[in-house]
Amino acid sequence: MTKSVSQSHGSRQIGLLNHTFILLPEKVLHWKEESTLVVSDVHMGKAGHFRKAGIPVPGKLHITELFILDALIEELQPKRLIFLGDLFHSDWNLEWPLFSDWLINYEHIEARLVIGNHDILSSIDYKRSGLIVEATYQSGPFLFSHERIEDTDLYNFSGHIHPAVKLRGRARQGLSLPCFFFGEQHALMPAFGRFTGASRIDIQRKDRVFAIAEDQVIEILYK
Repeated sequence: MTKSVSQSHGSRQIGLLNHTFILLPEKVLHWKEESTLVVSDVHMGKAGHFRKAGIPVPGKLHITELFILDALIEELQPKRLIFLGDLFHSDWNLEWPLFSDWLINYEHIEARLVIGNHDILSSIDYKRSGLIVEATYQSGPFLFSHERIEDTDLYNFSGHIHPAVKLRGRARQGLSLPCFFFGEQHALMPAFGRFTGASRIDIQRKDRVFAIAEDQVIEILYK
């Protein structure tokens, strides 16, 4: 029998407000009850942006990322995709039609873009791609936004800061890893894009943090 993604790919499960979320090592969130994949901070086109500035960045970088999404969509068969902001990095370049052509393959899936600070393409570009574009997205007891919204009674999922946690070994060596963060009223998504930085976050004992290391999602326990 073929194992599902949640069984075989080092994922972890967390329950929030009577809903189930699977944390995938691909840095994607699967909301089971709503058959939804949540992806944050793809920064599609960042490679092209740097190439324009004379910095040699492999053009196949974003193709690999789309292949990753292909595999998850094929396995999980979601009804909805939510891109949690910063889908595309800065000005138009050749990576945008690459993404638009890719999205055409999934016209049967509702694709939403919660606008981020780097999403500065024209509304025409987004409309042609088939994306539903909005400032925030609410479903059930959850509010999805690019940056954290503190003035809300809903549980807020956001991205933007590319959260990471630093682990220390006995020899005082340190390793910074991207992570999923869950506080009492908000959650932070890791950046999906492979060509992105990361920011260490402050963690309280009541928070739950899941680091991503070598295709495994590992809960970090603080004493």
